[in-house]
Amino acid sequence: MKNIKKKDLILESIIEAYLLDNVPIGSNELNLKMSLCIPSSTIRVYFKKLSDEGLLTKLHISGGRIPTIFTMQNYWQEHINTKEKISIKDIALLDFLSKENKIYCLVYGGKNLILKAIERIAQKYLILDFEEEQVILSFDLASYEFTKRFLGLELFHIENYALNVGFIKLADKLKFLRTSLIYHRSNEQRAYQIYQNDDFNKLLDGTVHMDFKQNLEFDPLFKEGFMGLKLDADFLGKDANIIFAGSVYTNYKKILKQLKEVA
Repeated sequence: MKNIKKKDLILESIIEAYLLDNVPIGSNELNLKMSLCIPSSTIRVYFKKLSDEGLLTKLHISGGRIPTIFTMQNYWQEHINTKEKISIKDIALLDFLSKENKIYCLVYGGKNLILKAIERIAQKYLILDFEEEQVILSFDLASYEFTKRFLGLELFHIENYALNVGFIKLADKLKFLRTSLIYHRSNEQRAYQIYQNDDFNKLLDGTVHMDFKQNLEFDPLFKEGFMGLKLDADFLGKDANIIFAGSVYTNYKKILKQLKEVA
């Protein structure tokens, strides 16, 4: 076994051992928990190397090691399939897992709402037809000409663009539609803990969706040590998105596995 492979094995074993109960781990405990069959003296050498590289840290001088935030970020980038679609059929289980694992969960629809048509009604109203949903604006020629450029775009993209250019009456209408499509929230208290300022609102009302550049986000979108995971979902038969937000030290693999087992 090459040294680099042994180092990677030990690091991943430390991460997975720590995810089991979030307790700092030493060389002897690691062998017992993960059945590595590597001498403790060898593990201690790698503990030192990994610590020197900034991949492990000590909470106390006499205690074991834990993975650093940087290590956990890299681990989740490699171990979560962000293209996977999950099925949620048990809301009680989702609520239980959210509280048990201290994560916030948001389920919302609208990701496939595309502006299909714009209709003028008697020079009084504009109806933006998203096929399944409609938005009504008071008519004026400038608004009509402006909204025509959004044909074929999806709801979240249009709302973001309207906010950026100051088209407030449209942005407000789209926000109302979007919040009406929030299907479920679990453990809202965790949203306050993640941001600890007024930004928690974007987790509650779903606007955080527009700040996701990829399906797995860390800081600066989330406070250091926290992360957000966005996945496609089937929620009680509805096409949806689901966002999980919590600590990088939360066992997301276990949560996703438990949800799959009842799907």
